[in-house]
Amino acid sequence: MRFKLAILLSILLLASTLSSANPGGEGDEIRSMECGGSCHGDAGQNGISSASIELETSTDVWAGLLTTVTIHVNGSDPSSSRLVGAFLLSNDQGAKDTPAHDGWQIIADPNGGVSNYVELESPRATDELSFTWTLRAPAAGQHPLMGAVHHGSESGGVAYIGKSSLNQISVMEPPENLPRLSAEFSPPAKRDLGEELTITLQTENVDSFSVEYRLEGGTPIDLAVTDGKFTLPIAVNAGVIEWRALLEGEGPDQTTPWFRIVSQEPGWQVEEPTLMLQGFALLILCAGLVLMQRPASPEDELKQYDQTPLIPTEGIPVGWTMEQWQHFGQQYLDDLAGGGPI
Repeated sequence: MRFKLAILLSILLLASTLSSANPGGEGDEIRSMECGGSCHGDAGQNGISSASIELETSTDVWAGLLTTVTIHVNGSDPSSSRLVGAFLLSNDQGAKDTPAHDGWQIIADPNGGVSNYVELESPRATDELSFTWTLRAPAAGQHPLMGAVHHGSESGGVAYIGKSSLNQISVMEPPENLPRLSAEFSPPAKRDLGEELTITLQTENVDSFSVEYRLEGGTPIDLAVTDGKFTLPIAVNAGVIEWRALLEGEGPDQTTPWFRIVSQEPGWQVEEPTLMLQGFALLILCAGLVLMQRPASPEDELKQYDQTPLIPTEGIPVGWTMEQWQHFGQQYLDDLAGGGPI
């Protein structure tokens, strides 16, 4: 019976681990828009978001070079968690719609990762959010991009979906002498609090360059550049710092997009498969300990009763209880047999 109980508990634990939903959001990931309608229940029961959603892109987008794309979201009125999820998509068909399907490479997402779906908290005061991706552009030609959002509501129970219009991005072939960042250069997207960050800029067709930084949306401040390197200030609080380079060379001067770096407290690195294996091993250990506990047998119970003195034929002394007999009966019998005082 105990073995069956241990097996049942194991099944229930695994089922709850694998099937439970995350009420605080779905988490950043590479996702198709199709998931936006199905991850939180029946897609047919989703509502239409009242949020204003606009896609902003750089003026000049050069094939193979870095660019930024921003989704601006206003008035989403999300749930009490204030989480709003944003998709960066290459079409509105709901399938094969990630940027990679059309040749875009995600270098950094708004949270410092490489996902096309990310979640941020919308501030209560303004209910305005901006999601910015750094991308490496595909081959020259027309390449569509669009934004979409996914969020809950204060009333709960309904997921809301909203989309921007589909923007056709003109990707141009760069001139041969265009000052540019090297194809091997990938800007860092994350750093821990309390760390300075020194970046070595790799360039092509560049005679000189300068660098400036700003806090998110703040006033630009010039940085000193030495031997092609510059150092960003230490991150004291969690937040975002942005930097860009002004490149000068034989070709037309170029200004890179604002590259974002997310500063955050060091987190625990947890490998989910390892954690599940450890939990399962602990469960087996506990089940083994339960099975090793031998239940009391009828013989053990008889032994316990065998320690009670035999009751004489005339019965226990008048006025005695069975509890008294159990404790003092043997002494009574010994006294009776030895002729001692009763």
